[in-house]
Amino acid sequence: MITIDHDVTMPLYRQIYEQVKNLIYNGSYQAGSKLVPIRRLAEELKISRNTVEAAYLQLTSEGYVSSRTGSGFTVEALELEKSNAQSTPNRNSEEFLDCLQQAGIWSANSDQTDSAKSVSLNSTGIVGQVINSADCQSKAIYYDFTYGDLENRSFPSQIWRKLTAEVLSNKGDHLANSYTDRLGERGLRSQIANYLHINAGVNCHPAQIVIQPGTQLSLHNLLTLFDPFKDIVAMEQPGYKGVISVIKNNHFKIFPIPVYDGNDAIIEALYNSHARLAFMTPSNQFPLGEILPMVTRQRLLRWAIEKDTFIIEDDYCREYRYNTSPLPSLQALDNKDRVIYMGTFSKAISPSLRLNYLVLPPDLLFEWNRVFDHNYAAVPWLIQAVLEEYMKQGFWEKRLRKMQTVNKRKFLTLKNALRKHMGSRVDIRESGSGLHLLVGDKLGRNQSTLIDLAKEQGVSVYETNCCWLSDQHPMQNYVLVGFSAIPEADIESGIKLLANAWFAD
Repeated sequence: MITIDHDVTMPLYRQIYEQVKNLIYNGSYQAGSKLVPIRRLAEELKISRNTVEAAYLQLTSEGYVSSRTGSGFTVEALELEKSNAQSTPNRNSEEFLDCLQQAGIWSANSDQTDSAKSVSLNSTGIVGQVINSADCQSKAIYYDFTYGDLENRSFPSQIWRKLTAEVLSNKGDHLANSYTDRLGERGLRSQIANYLHINAGVNCHPAQIVIQPGTQLSLHNLLTLFDPFKDIVAMEQPGYKGVISVIKNNHFKIFPIPVYDGNDAIIEALYNSHARLAFMTPSNQFPLGEILPMVTRQRLLRWAIEKDTFIIEDDYCREYRYNTSPLPSLQALDNKDRVIYMGTFSKAISPSLRLNYLVLPPDLLFEWNRVFDHNYAAVPWLIQAVLEEYMKQGFWEKRLRKMQTVNKRKFLTLKNALRKHMGSRVDIRESGSGLHLLVGDKLGRNQSTLIDLAKEQGVSVYETNCCWLSDQHPMQNYVLVGFSAIPEADIESGIKLLANAWFAD
């Protein structure tokens, strides 16, 4: 029986969500059974139907249930036989910390140790395509629907200057004159570990976090731990062109995973790939925007365990979901240390800071430490120290809330403008998340034609051909329309001009 408690701080929809999820896991709700209808449950609990619907939509987005018009919500067939056995020492255990200390990765003598150990560890990126809007153009561009950049004057300059002064005053004399931790500033790694645990369910010790200068360089360094002559990299198709480039430049063979063809095709392709690594964006597939459902996540982890492989989970855009809450990370479901988690600050603070991070499974952490034993930190200590204070003093959480609000308004404005000015003449692909939409021309014109027509009217939209490994693919008539950089007030005017460019009589 589902109940609610008005005296606790957890939102009502979340209470319903958690209870239904637990009923699914303990077998009370069998695969194929129906959830209590929204109207009936709302009447029983004496709450609004919108509250119940929000809980059911969250369960649907995570793949626990499916919804079909007229049929209600049906429980999916999940693979729930998750073992509690650990393949390596528990990351919160003294054994694991002793191993880290013996390898010289984490010292118990650091003044950061207490805060690091206080992080709870018992729970449960591609980086988006940055397109240079300064590319040479034959026509003046008035409305740029680029993806990856942030809006002008959105950087928190005042706070950043204040924190920079504080860091230089308090730590500058010491840290500016010495080489610091090669894996990244310990305080920042502790802040990141705490944030990931609370917001993404990521189970890690701060010592497993490696600070890196952007997705492409972190992926380049990660590939150094593998052998291009025998290790194949499986990668989503379509996917981020920057990642495709890094894998190819490191001479690895890429095996395409056809995410466009559905979840069964993903798993089948992985078993046929003989890959040692799989690069995935499960929370917001780039560029399609799809979410990997729970049952497919479980099958993906099973593949990694059975085949002794690793999954790179690029969680580049997890904070931007506009209809449901963000899903738990793939890493949160992994109890066999098969997932390499990758996160970034580019989509919320600044892409120019060039700051992202990896969360390495213990085996790869030791190998990383061996390979890069004589390397110095890739990101300047000052940037790391300022970001540590930014997170520690609560500015990061405030920034995320602000950016989520701003981008949700932009998302809705863009979607409504496309429907208003183009209507049924285009196909819009979106999942209520991310920082872009895909727009397909129902007349079947190719991307270059659509982009050129837009430029003639002073509007920039962007190709998706670069996201495919083959010139032949089913989305030749789709372009990427981003909203992370354009002001909200300009979106409708830009789309109106774009409609005129594409469909003028």
